Amino acid sequence: MIFIKSLAMALILTLGVNSFAQELPAIMQRDPGKVDCNDELKRCTYVVQNLTAKELIAKLNSNVFPGSFLSPSEGFIVVENFKKINFYINDETLRLKFISLIPLMDVFEDFVPASLVELTTEIYSLSESASTEIQAKLTSADTNPITEISDGVVSALAGGAAAFGIKIGTNLLASILGSKKIKEESSKISTVTQLIPNLAGINYSQSTTLYVSPKGSGVVKEQEAGVTIGGAVSISASDSDLVLIKDYSLKYGVIDPASVEGNERVNLLSISNPQLYLVKGTSSVLVSTVTTEEKSSKELSVLSFGKTKDKLQNQILIVTRAEAISFKAFVADLKKVRTLELHRQFTAEEKAKFPSNELTIEEVLAHIKPYSFFTVSGDRVLGFTLDKNDARNSNINKNIEISVKNGSAFTKGSIDQKIILSVENLMLSGLKFDNLLPKDIDQAKVKIKLGLKLFNQSTSVSKILYYNPETNKFIE
Repeated sequence: MIFIKSLAMALILTLGVNSFAQELPAIMQRDPGKVDCNDELKRCTYVVQNLTAKELIAKLNSNVFPGSFLSPSEGFIVVENFKKINFYINDETLRLKFISLIPLMDVFEDFVPASLVELTTEIYSLSESASTEIQAKLTSADTNPITEISDGVVSALAGGAAAFGIKIGTNLLASILGSKKIKEESSKISTVTQLIPNLAGINYSQSTTLYVSPKGSGVVKEQEAGVTIGGAVSISASDSDLVLIKDYSLKYGVIDPASVEGNERVNLLSISNPQLYLVKGTSSVLVSTVTTEEKSSKELSVLSFGKTKDKLQNQILIVTRAEAISFKAFVADLKKVRTLELHRQFTAEEKAKFPSNELTIEEVLAHIKPYSFFTVSGDRVLGFTLDKNDARNSNINKNIEISVKNGSAFTKGSIDQKIILSVENLMLSGLKFDNLLPKDIDQAKVKIKLGLKLFNQSTSVSKILYYNPETNKFIE
């Protein structure tokens, strides 16, 4: 019987190790430890294996003493340190029950991860002409837009700003914001992207506290400049493309450059909506009226507006959108990105199946396969790999000098990489390019110069890649 149990346990461990060999060196959960008791001293000790001492005591108390606590006359349970508990329960039956529960409680948490909501908030500064142009385009767009944020839920303190709110397709909005006239008279100040578990609260703040004392008042009060977002997300049970933000609130405080020391210094735009519905592919847009007075300041940040390119930008546009993401898709996405960062190797079985015919290194380097995708959090990932079908035992260990650049002889681009990687690494993980700057993404196409050279040899291959930021695809 003991042999059968040992064999079964060995089989389970073998299967577990094989299943997770690529991710974990061994099973991480430890077997529960042993409880040591001294009845004469009335003291038992246990070293916690998988939790913390505090967490284990909380689990034991909720099971053995639900709704009550152990009184001093009944015994004691204390945390000695991070991983050790001391206890003794005078009632022998209760003490044995408590001890028998310890190995059942000292295990990893068993949970099913919640789906996630990706909530994106973008803030733009606008000139008055850009604001007028956007409002005209939004209201005239053939999309049957629905006014979502009304005057009843928008208020402004120390500025009297009103706002115009609407829902519109995200692609159409991107087209409007990308038009030449609006781009020249607007600037993106901030993008806030949050991944929030379903039914969890939103708690975001990027703000600065200012202390204001109006002259003659003798009172000091606090004012917040910056962005604060609150609420709770909920994915519709019948339609995963629909996300409800309950008790949605956004406060955007802007430092007024015209304020005099001691007077009001922050213009605060406050948005609230008890039920803000957001559908995948649509955006909720808010365009405010003037929030600051005209000044020649060139400062432009989350906290303040000013001039940029000599065009006064004193109004704001706030875009909110949400998309539900399954946790499985989120993990798959993380693994995909992680794979690109690893220096992986072919297995012995894969090497045994390599074709016997030889290829020149020029042929191998010429078979470049560019890739591009967005992560679930909206990050743009670009790079390339070499074709795995070209792998041979004679070429996978050769080292390649790689040069990646974009831009021109007159304009410096955001990508300028030089690195040495093996052919094997380029086939399995490839090379992830540096991030493109906003000025590159605004172009119709991005030219990327790629050079691959056999280390310490003259053999080399050059290739020009053209990337379309709008479609997030390389142009073939």
